[in-house]
Amino acid sequence: MATTMLSERENESWDLGDQLWARDPATGVFELLGYRQLGTASAAVHPLDWAGLVGARLSHDPADCVGRPLALFPGEFRYSPATGHPLAAAPHLGSDVWLPPFGGERGGAQRLQGLRLTSARLSLRGGLTPDADPDDELPLPCEGPCHFIVAAFSACESRLVALEVARGVLRQWLPHSRRWAELTPLGDARLGPSSLGEDAWSLAALEHEGTLQLFLPSDDGLAVLGINLLAGRCDVHILGSACVGAPVLWRGRLHVPMIDRDGVVFVQAVRPDDLSLERMPVSGLDPAAHRWLRPVADPQHIVWMGSRGQLLVRAEPAGPAEAVSFLPWPAGVSPRFDLGSPGLAAGHLWQPCFLRDAQGGRVVSVQLGTAGLVLLEPAGDDNGDDDDGSAARDRGTSLLASTTTSATLRARLEDPRRVSSGFGTKESYLTTFELAGVEATAPFFAARLSRPWTTQAFLYAGRLYLHHPELPTLPGWQCAV
Repeated sequence: MATTMLSERENESWDLGDQLWARDPATGVFELLGYRQLGTASAAVHPLDWAGLVGARLSHDPADCVGRPLALFPGEFRYSPATGHPLAAAPHLGSDVWLPPFGGERGGAQRLQGLRLTSARLSLRGGLTPDADPDDELPLPCEGPCHFIVAAFSACESRLVALEVARGVLRQWLPHSRRWAELTPLGDARLGPSSLGEDAWSLAALEHEGTLQLFLPSDDGLAVLGINLLAGRCDVHILGSACVGAPVLWRGRLHVPMIDRDGVVFVQAVRPDDLSLERMPVSGLDPAAHRWLRPVADPQHIVWMGSRGQLLVRAEPAGPAEAVSFLPWPAGVSPRFDLGSPGLAAGHLWQPCFLRDAQGGRVVSVQLGTAGLVLLEPAGDDNGDDDDGSAARDRGTSLLASTTTSATLRARLEDPRRVSSGFGTKESYLTTFELAGVEATAPFFAARLSRPWTTQAFLYAGRLYLHHPELPTLPGWQCAV
């Protein structure tokens, strides 16, 4: 710690390593001048909205406040210099990370990516009922769909950031003021909108030089995004051309489908350390195949699924080379994306599809990334009379599963009519959300929603929140310890 006396009338400069404070020698008041190259907060932001980000200490003692409602001190201070009384730590909201849409992992470290799986704990306190009030309700950050990111970036604690994909707008939640504040772009670059739907959008993330770097698809190109929670700013850098699929970090590089000005679809590979690009042409691509669902990946390949086939990046058996290709669906096979995301079985990825062959028509699971027709039957439903798979929807839809607690968050549709008639419409369904564990299933919330299977879940500050554009708020429930 270094202290510099400038003059009797000027403030003292306190250099505490990763932070710089100034102290008024006449009043003893401390003021933050900078923290970890992030600068400081706007004067319009309440100090309690940013004190936790820098790990500051607090006092409400009039001897420390000197006529102000609150006094802040460097985090290394345990006692007030004026009174000797203990200083309170700023409220701490944890340092957990949640990357949409399903929790995610930094650096693509997980063996399987893109499945509705999270390593985060899914567990709620006991005694919940669907008609009870939630433990917390946050206001909606916008009217339409959005995704939620929880991370500390370079700060001391994690914060909640909402991304309005259709407009490319980022907002952070200010926990003391309980309001959303838009993150202002730094410089001329802006985060553009993305036309990818809720079943196609996802992001990739990487810890780079001590801070979290995000890679988001947009209609302008791949956006490399850094967030400064303290200053309320975001730094955006755009690479390549329009993204027609979501990025994935695989084998040390980012891979994302793009389309150029001539209408040619290709896969752009990006080195995250220097952002160098390699354009990877796609062999055998159907010219009409321009939109892809969010990718799934295992150590052998990446798969972006579309209505006409699969866009594949495959690791070559010998060496680090990668091959890109288009794989049409086998004859008689139509993917049923409305029946759920891909699943894992027998060490392979499988997608629910409708198969029409000599035996008639039925729902099956087709192995992804394989040229031939490899089936896994039955596909999540053991009702022999259910040819279209709608009965599986009637019983419930898995929104998210925890690999840590073996618990699954489900949306159960309790309406008696068959759900298959409602896909692609605005018809609403009475939906009960429940957490299914090994020993018991606990319903905790009910609402009438259209397309309830698109509900997003996220964990923030020890609570499980749900988001659906038709819900008036973001309801949250305290997680069990």
